[in-house]
Amino acid sequence: MQSSKLSLSVVVPLFNEGAGLASFHESLIQAVKAAVDHYEVIYCDDGSDDNTAALVQKLHHDDPRIKLVKLSRNFGKENTLAVGIALAQGQAIIMIDGDGQHPPELIPQFIEAWEQGARVVIGVRTANKHEGWFKRLGSLFFYKFFNRLTNQKLVPGSTDFRLIDRSVQQAFLKLTESDRITRGLIDWLGFKRHYIDFTANARQQGSAGYSRRKLLTLATNSFVSLTSVPLYLFGYLGMFITTAAFVLGSVVAIEQLLLGDPWNWNFTGTAMLSIMLVFLVGIVLLSQGVLALYISHIHNQSKQRPLYVIDYAASAGIDADKE
Repeated sequence: MQSSKLSLSVVVPLFNEGAGLASFHESLIQAVKAAVDHYEVIYCDDGSDDNTAALVQKLHHDDPRIKLVKLSRNFGKENTLAVGIALAQGQAIIMIDGDGQHPPELIPQFIEAWEQGARVVIGVRTANKHEGWFKRLGSLFFYKFFNRLTNQKLVPGSTDFRLIDRSVQQAFLKLTESDRITRGLIDWLGFKRHYIDFTANARQQGSAGYSRRKLLTLATNSFVSLTSVPLYLFGYLGMFITTAAFVLGSVVAIEQLLLGDPWNWNFTGTAMLSIMLVFLVGIVLLSQGVLALYISHIHNQSKQRPLYVIDYAASAGIDADKE
């Protein structure tokens, strides 16, 4: 069902997607036109070094509703999504990856759920064609570990393929942290949600933009920015180790000194001290590592650098006054 009233913004982060962009754009526009009359598509080029920007420039020349935001260099997907959300003018905003893995044909379902009252509509990946074992197991571990450690519950398989209401956009723009995960911040905001399951397509062209290192960095930033539980976790662990060491030391002292070693443990004072020291030094090092993560996060926040820098000369359809 097509809506004649809804103004829709579609935000598409791109990084070296030139080879498959034409095919993706065709399927995207077909799905959008089937759902709404009034729309804009904001392609956000995250410092691509192929012909991605040139192709979007041509699309804009043919249709002014297609816009290009060209970042001055590669800032990462999360910051690229941030600029697209900030510049979107629609009543509803859909985020969708430009590599073809998020199926555009589901966009009418997203809009229908929004029209029925959902303020956030989230695409949940139930399967992924040609997904590697590292990403599959890493995703499973992340969601289980994160949900156990925090009060915020992320739905396993939830993705950046989602629709947000304009009111959610305004709340999102008030969040200023630099090390961010967009889906986690949107979930943190709350609002009424609706979930749509989908099977991720294989990439149309090229290889995934997220390397294993980038995925690990994203997961780490999620824990540090969305929860302080690891700090308390290691505090509790330190208390447990200290208590256990005290109990063990007391038992050994009684068994060795007061009872005369009836169980033949043959513990020397040096051996017991060495074990306790090694154990406690390990806990101290782990605790310092966790503290370093949070101090690093605070350091990045204190810089107050912008999340992105737009190259307006290379962009198209973007007004600098509206940023």
